[in-house]
Amino acid sequence: MLSREGEGYPNATVRSLVASLFFVSLFCGCAEAQVLGNSPRVDLRGQVFLPRGDPAQGNIRVRLTGEDSARPPEDTYTDSKGGFIVKELLQGATYTFVVESDGINWGTTSEKLQLLGPYPYVTLHLRPLLSSPIPERPSISATELNQNVPPSAKREYEYAVASLAAGELASARKQFQRAILLFPEFVEARSELAVVHMREGDLAGAEALLRRALEIDAAAVRPLLNLGLCLYRQQRFADALPLLERGVQLQPVNANGNLLYGITLFVSGDAARAELVLRKAYELGGARCAKAQLYLSRLFTAQKKYDLASDALEIYLRDLPDDPSASELQVTLAKLRATPTPRP
Repeated sequence: MLSREGEGYPNATVRSLVASLFFVSLFCGCAEAQVLGNSPRVDLRGQVFLPRGDPAQGNIRVRLTGEDSARPPEDTYTDSKGGFIVKELLQGATYTFVVESDGINWGTTSEKLQLLGPYPYVTLHLRPLLSSPIPERPSISATELNQNVPPSAKREYEYAVASLAAGELASARKQFQRAILLFPEFVEARSELAVVHMREGDLAGAEALLRRALEIDAAAVRPLLNLGLCLYRQQRFADALPLLERGVQLQPVNANGNLLYGITLFVSGDAARAELVLRKAYELGGARCAKAQLYLSRLFTAQKKYDLASDALEIYLRDLPDDPSASELQVTLAKLRATPTPRP
């Protein structure tokens, strides 16, 4: 009961990475296609799921556009369980659903589908983000060097680093585990094994490894930032903030750490501090921290500072012209440019 535009998906694994919509009719034999001009209006219900499969928790924007001429593009937001409702859509019309990347948990997800049947329901599965704000290739820290790591453990660690960089997660996991067996106090090995667990979707396992690493060395920057990322991905923002703050205090020039800290401040509602930290992240990282400009644009839009919002969004699109949602962001940019900033 649904038609999909664009390329087909070659296997179930790929299909699970993109949004899918399922439309359910309670009446057997109802027509599946109607002339749009004579079609009734229907209410769409849906739910957004995170890449690891659990429901999203509140205030994720779903942008809706379509061929319904009486319906301009509009935004709706998910509730505390990831659900949303859009009323009075045109049965039989084709609509596009877009959730923009948050820069940490998921990538921009877009799906274009035709609404068929009187009771449409959408389950939107967000695509995993292909990169992390925290660089995944580790380096030997001063703390680790002071640990007198045995050569055998260090060798396993180096093999694991190479495997992780190549995307060979199973090999990296075994090699990091061997390094820890050879030297149980190996802080960096525990931290990077946690990265493997996060990439596999095992956030609880990653958290346990990172907390143990911080028990060994409470001032180790990478475990602090990685644990902050792990908690962010669990939407435990209040728990993540002090860890991220401590991490950037210990390493102020860490651009990616500042980016993650700034985004977490933003989603936590601390706009004043978020602005300062996001600006710093971009100053440190430039184009590789372009997400800072995207979040600054959202921050300024919420404050009705449309001139600053458009400037930030323009920088983001300049730095990342190949963003999957670039065409939609260009439309947003045009609207921001056309909207005067209210005078104080």
